[in-house]
Amino acid sequence: MVSPAFIHSCMAESQQVQRVVRILTALSSGRKLTTAELAERVAEGNEGKCVSRRQIQRDLRAIESAGVPLCCQQEGRTNRWWVPAAYRTLTPLTVSTNEILSLHVLKGFLQQFRGTQVEQDVVSLAQRLEGLAPGTVLLDSDLLQVVTPGQVTEEVPAHILNMVISSILEQSWTRVTYRALHDDNERSYVVALCRLISHAGRLYVAAWHPKYRNYMNLAADRIIAIEEAPDCTPPLHQFNEELYRNSHFGVHSGPIHAVTIRVNNAFADFFTSRTWHPSQHFTHTADGALLLNLTAPVNPELAAWIASWRGKLEPLSPPELVAMVNTGPANG
Repeated sequence: MVSPAFIHSCMAESQQVQRVVRILTALSSGRKLTTAELAERVAEGNEGKCVSRRQIQRDLRAIESAGVPLCCQQEGRTNRWWVPAAYRTLTPLTVSTNEILSLHVLKGFLQQFRGTQVEQDVVSLAQRLEGLAPGTVLLDSDLLQVVTPGQVTEEVPAHILNMVISSILEQSWTRVTYRALHDDNERSYVVALCRLISHAGRLYVAAWHPKYRNYMNLAADRIIAIEEAPDCTPPLHQFNEELYRNSHFGVHSGPIHAVTIRVNNAFADFFTSRTWHPSQHFTHTADGALLLNLTAPVNPELAAWIASWRGKLEPLSPPELVAMVNTGPANG
């Protein structure tokens, strides 16, 4: 049987540990505090229960005995205590849940600065953020167009965005109620939310559909509700970025074809120096023309992208793509 004295001893030690942590946190702020001020700080974190100055003095001696150097400066009959800057490892960092979720997005956008003059600092900052917000929620790089944070044209409700990020990090099955872009009808999907994608002024969520075994993109601003789907039994999905990119052009999917596009030779350096799709490769014809070859979905977004480079790009195959480009709105 455990004796009352032993229980009392354990409780006393636990209370001292709590006081020491609060004292170190207060002193690590860089301020010089008296024992009376420290007693007030400890009481604030202890439901207002008073702590004597003598008890604080004993705690300060315990801190020094543990190897943490304390500085003391006498002002009249009062001593002020602080921790040297080199030992301030307990500086309080209060981050709310919403702020942590925002750090995930910030960490993803930092990747846009890789390869620039600030790369080393970006890598260092990203590593520090990883300690606060571990995991990845954004696609490694943007699709075709880089959209600066703050330029998303459709506002996403904060509670929806937070739930999306939480679902991505937890890698759980999620039931999403969604209002489609093209017909405004509400639909319900059980999916695994994988990555946030910033594209053409809109925020999308890449989601794996277990029934169709393919990725779909949901406009984040069109998500009405999100809830956990505990009734979904398939094994949790591991995001495959290569599979995702090969099955989409931009954020849209469609039937995959071998695509051939003629590139105006005057713009050859521009197009060959960029990645437009993971499957791309360039070839030259016998007459010296440059061809961009893709194995990609043929969809209106691919047609619109080609049409936007009129005079620089010309689709050669498949016929469906040629017809889309020639009859699309961009050529109306």
